[in-house]
Amino acid sequence: MADYLMRETAPFDLEDWAKIDEMVVTVAKKELVGRKVLDMVGPLGWGTEVAPLFGFEQKDGSSVISEKTTYAPLETLQADFQLRAKQLAVRDQTSFKMDLGAVAIAASQLVRAEDALIMGALKKAGKTKAPLGDWDTIGGPFAAISAAIATMRDNGFASPFTLVMSQAHYAKLASLMSQGRREIEMIKALADGGIFATTSLTANDPVLLLCPADWNMDLVVGQDIATAYMGNEGLDHLFRILETLLVRVKRPGAICLLKD
Repeated sequence: MADYLMRETAPFDLEDWAKIDEMVVTVAKKELVGRKVLDMVGPLGWGTEVAPLFGFEQKDGSSVISEKTTYAPLETLQADFQLRAKQLAVRDQTSFKMDLGAVAIAASQLVRAEDALIMGALKKAGKTKAPLGDWDTIGGPFAAISAAIATMRDNGFASPFTLVMSQAHYAKLASLMSQGRREIEMIKALADGGIFATTSLTANDPVLLLCPADWNMDLVVGQDIATAYMGNEGLDHLFRILETLLVRVKRPGAICLLKD
């Protein structure tokens, strides 16, 4: 298999690469939100450049994939970091481990970019809108979300329903309590697909109510998150964490934007 990521040319052994990869995976699992919401197709490989886009229509009383299919390019996301040669000397000549903080920072930048891409695509594709209501008043979020779910059901979408919101909206939701019961616990009974907060949405963004079944939307991954060796710069070493992906929304009605 070709070494597209040039890892075999780097002066790092398998144990070093394992630690780098472990750090990237640890950060991704901790911070990624979009992949917890959308089903993933792939990884299909770095050579996959486009994916088919299609929807559904009614033909002679039957549901069928729309006859017209277009193709969209997968987007490339990347973040770079450096490891200094002196870090290798510290690893080899002292009892200290090689510091991988730069790896963690770059991985965090990449996964935040991924979530921003996913949330941006969902916001853009969402066609159904509903009022956000008053999230400073007890019962306000529950009333708004239950009404939005009722609208989604009337439009032919079924549970599970998932909520994705900003940290600010989540904080408001978590702070409301009536007669010893938290509002967020009541809403979890409605949003049985989960409630997620992401830094990729701000307080000015809508709250996303999704019916994220894979026939409604998914995430196509070509090259999954991986670290490549870029070569040296003097005595120091350059790396790039990269991925390619595309959000496909097949049924825009499966996205409801709650915003006043």
